[in-house]
Amino acid sequence: MSGSQFEFDEAAKRLISFKQLNLIEPWPMKGKFDAIFCRNVMIYFASDLQSTLWERFSTKLNDDGMIYIGHSERVIGPASGVLNIEGPTAYRKKVRAAA
Repeated sequence: MSGSQFEFDEAAKRLISFKQLNLIEPWPMKGKFDAIFCRNVMIYFASDLQSTLWERFSTKLNDDGMIYIGHSERVIGPASGVLNIEGPTAYRKKVRAAA
């Protein structure tokens, strides 16, 4: 560990998986996530597709979950109503009121 870098311990590493995902095709994930990291990807898509993808991401986040994006990206469209800005590159999903 040096400076602002760190390394996860082995127990944490076993909980993490990295896989490719085609953002435009149907997504295979069934569950929801506490955190999603999608940095510097949306800038390559037209705004209508960005809006669609942000909404898809927001539906895959647990209430109070976080999404981390790139410095030049902003959440737009319907998802901007459910994701609150937490910082320049982080948004938190609003907690829904109990029914």
